[in-house]
Amino acid sequence: MWDIVFWEIVLAGTFRLATPIALAALGEVIVERAGNLNLGIEGMMLAGAFAAIAGGAYGGWAFGLAVGMAVGGFMGAMMAFAVLRGGADQIITGIAIALLGAGLSIFFFQIWQPSGRSVMVVPLVPTIHVPYLRDIPLIGEALFGQSALTYFCFALTLLLVWVLRSTNIGLAIRAAGDDPAAAILRGVNVVAVRAWALIFGGAMAGLGGAAITVGYLGQFSDGVTAGRGYIAIAVVIIGQWSPIGVVLGALLFALFDALALRAQTSAAGLLPVEAFASMPYVVTLAVLLLTMRRQMSPRALGHPIPD
Repeated sequence: MWDIVFWEIVLAGTFRLATPIALAALGEVIVERAGNLNLGIEGMMLAGAFAAIAGGAYGGWAFGLAVGMAVGGFMGAMMAFAVLRGGADQIITGIAIALLGAGLSIFFFQIWQPSGRSVMVVPLVPTIHVPYLRDIPLIGEALFGQSALTYFCFALTLLLVWVLRSTNIGLAIRAAGDDPAAAILRGVNVVAVRAWALIFGGAMAGLGGAAITVGYLGQFSDGVTAGRGYIAIAVVIIGQWSPIGVVLGALLFALFDALALRAQTSAAGLLPVEAFASMPYVVTLAVLLLTMRRQMSPRALGHPIPD
């Protein structure tokens, strides 16, 4: 465990494993900053993961990513219609979306690829290798030899920081989540803001699922997201509803996830395999409990829009 190669592999794996969580969590930041609460991320990620594989099999990885985002965005629109127009409870709707996405992804996958057939593998999103910098000891592979999706994730983080802090769109999002009554008086269409936030959040959840299948695995399987949609929700709280904070939270979970995966083989015998497998979830829960006391959530998070 103390060999530099061990930690080079762990750090490189950290950025790969963090990317799907961070993409979904960045979308959820916008959703919650606008005052919505989306518990259906896991279902949206699963639906996006399958849609990306199906699209990638026929149109390549770029088309697969687009299809995954489109399916996630459509599910976000479904939730927006149910909650904002139909008056449905956000928590119940989110759970229903999660179950719907999980069920439909398995149903269509079994129709598309019945049992007994070989699993279809699709081309992956290309990896960007930066010459010379990739050869830096310890951090070279982690920072300069990642998938294009990882670099897109970091660029999107900076873009969202700028949007939330320095644009009228960001001001409308924050107003809709903090004081929707005052926002309405100032001419902000809170319904439209929250609806578009849910659509964007769904698209990012779909992209997060697509990042798992088209980004790294090249295939789909039952439960391929492994609860990472729920981890994304926890990461938003850990990151205090800040784009940079949620990316750091995703990296924290992914660090222990990568460490657990590597330690299961390199440190076999020190601890049971189950202890290594549960490590990232235990750490996430511990950090979540430590940050609960200093929450700075949007004041109208989960509240209906006033008449």
